[in-house]
Amino acid sequence: MLHLRKLFQSTFAKNVAMISASTAFAQMLNALFSPVITRLYNPDEYGILTLYISILGLVAIIASLKYEWGITIAESDEKAVNVMCLGFIILFIFTIITYIIFYLFGRPILNTLNATKLFNYRYLIPIGVLLVGSYGIFLQWAYRNKDFHSISMTKIWQSVTGNGAFVLFGFLRIGPVGLILGQILKESAGIGSLSRPFFRNSIRLIKEISKDQIIWCAKRYKNFPLYSAPSQLLNTAGIQLPVFFISSLYGSQVLGLYGLANTVVNLPMVLIGQSIGDVFYAEVASIGKRNPKRVKDLTDKLFKKLVVIGLVPLVVLLFFGPFLFSFVFGYKWYDAGEYAKILAFLVFARFIFTPISRIYSVFERQKKAFMLDLFRVILVFAAFGISDFFNLSSYLAVGLYSIAMSIVYLITYLLAQNILKEDIKKRETFETA
Repeated sequence: MLHLRKLFQSTFAKNVAMISASTAFAQMLNALFSPVITRLYNPDEYGILTLYISILGLVAIIASLKYEWGITIAESDEKAVNVMCLGFIILFIFTIITYIIFYLFGRPILNTLNATKLFNYRYLIPIGVLLVGSYGIFLQWAYRNKDFHSISMTKIWQSVTGNGAFVLFGFLRIGPVGLILGQILKESAGIGSLSRPFFRNSIRLIKEISKDQIIWCAKRYKNFPLYSAPSQLLNTAGIQLPVFFISSLYGSQVLGLYGLANTVVNLPMVLIGQSIGDVFYAEVASIGKRNPKRVKDLTDKLFKKLVVIGLVPLVVLLFFGPFLFSFVFGYKWYDAGEYAKILAFLVFARFIFTPISRIYSVFERQKKAFMLDLFRVILVFAAFGISDFFNLSSYLAVGLYSIAMSIVYLITYLLAQNILKEDIKKRETFETA
């Protein structure tokens, strides 16, 4: 932690430490509960949960058309609160539309996604969308105010609530619906922690909300729904599409093993990478375009540190993955450790490159982000298309996917660096003119 203070500014390091500590505690709870949960549910049931998480992720990611991202970079709190209101209006309309679509066309949609096992639980999708979308909007307000204490508390509440629900429903033996309900509670827990500071400290801003201002904000931040929403949908599709391909090609048993492996190997990303990414995003958003050189220096130092940290879980998973999975989760999860070994390379790339990719949003380069995410989806289809055509094993299919995604993350990072260099050059030219 002392080294972090030297690498970054003390405030930055303090915020990272706060988020990381709460995330570490939350993940410790996850680790303690996981051996119990994996013994209460079988891989097939876990596969159904994985399908639900993937569909919810695809739908919820665009529930507010990404207008909530405008909250963090708005010029004033008055503008920000109008963007927030706009986000909630769109979220409520989107939730109603989602319910109607799954009510009328649920079976063909789920059949197309190779997720027919979710048909009986389709009504839980719009509920999840509403709660996850609300959490995301309040989270952006917390980023704007650098309210990392509230963000930290949400991570703890999510872990406690989610794991408690998983275990309770597991003992009640209500099957996959227990996992789905637990996931909804986990994703939405913490809304109270995030919204409380707003209602306590910023309630006066509600009187600043007006129809004209909402329309102005809708026009001012139109690039978010035009580019960021489709881009994030493609980005999420690149992450979630493998779930549907694996379900179709190899069945829910393999999907359950892959789902657990993917969850576990992403722990470093959740534990440290996301924490640093959150603080980095808030820091860079506050700096904005005024000082791109400072942002560039911060990204360079951050990248070097992430490489060193990321090597530890990578080596552990490569050498001890299958043994650790069978020991911790039970013998029936041994093969999940094999998938973990393969996914370790992908998660390492995601860990070191993703936090810095927040630059696309802050510097409003939505078009470039969209093209990258489109490229990501094309590579996912290519990886699993090749796997299907050559009848490859599930291990080779996941391996191809990992290689493809690692390449995308590397390109994303390199282009983000190029954006910073361009802005530094423009800034220097402007100052000397």
